[in-house]
Amino acid sequence: MSGRRIVLFGGGAVVIFIAAVIGGWWFLVRETAELATEPREIPRELVDGTDGTSSSDTLTFQIIPEESEAAYFVDEELAQLGLPSTAKGTTNAIEGQLVLTADGTALAPGAESMFTIGLTTLTSDQARRDRAVQQALETSSFPFATFTIEGATGFDPSINEGAQQDILLTGTLDLHGVQREVTWEVEAIREANVISALATVTFSFADFGIVPPNIAGIVSVADEATLQVQLIAQLI
Repeated sequence: MSGRRIVLFGGGAVVIFIAAVIGGWWFLVRETAELATEPREIPRELVDGTDGTSSSDTLTFQIIPEESEAAYFVDEELAQLGLPSTAKGTTNAIEGQLVLTADGTALAPGAESMFTIGLTTLTSDQARRDRAVQQALETSSFPFATFTIEGATGFDPSINEGAQQDILLTGTLDLHGVQREVTWEVEAIREANVISALATVTFSFADFGIVPPNIAGIVSVADEATLQVQLIAQLI
């Protein structure tokens, strides 16, 4: 009888432990993040205070890190129980420039348009997740992700300034030591000498040789990630 009680109590302890794990994940780790759906509003002081000095042949817009953000979104699942969530990590460590033709309607030929994201500062709402992401990305060896823009399609010169443009940007994404061609879906607005853009791309971890992060063996991550960049760039 005592042996049976031990089994019963032991089984109860397992149930309680599983419930505690689920409860802790659901209330403390679980996150349901949503992607941005439109470009950031351009601060009025930037619009009023810009006086770019680019050459007569090109217009160079430099990204303002403190006004910009890069974010990843990944689907997580509690192991074997199928409880889903979407996690998000962000950083303001983003630098780069967009170089356009003098009329602002196309990328300037022969000029480098690109942006670089500092991966070591990616932060979510959970330190355990952050450690897992840093390990998966091997940021000690590959601290940056760089996108070099090679083409843009969809720009409509008939759309008035201040109205949204929907553009596709193609180019090379250098991530985890692997270079692959990707296409970003971009929503952009220009006011005076300032551009606000929201760029989104989805890719497989496997395409870049990344093993999806695993959080303490409890939370697994899907093999697909979405990278979203909200940037504000000013004419220089």
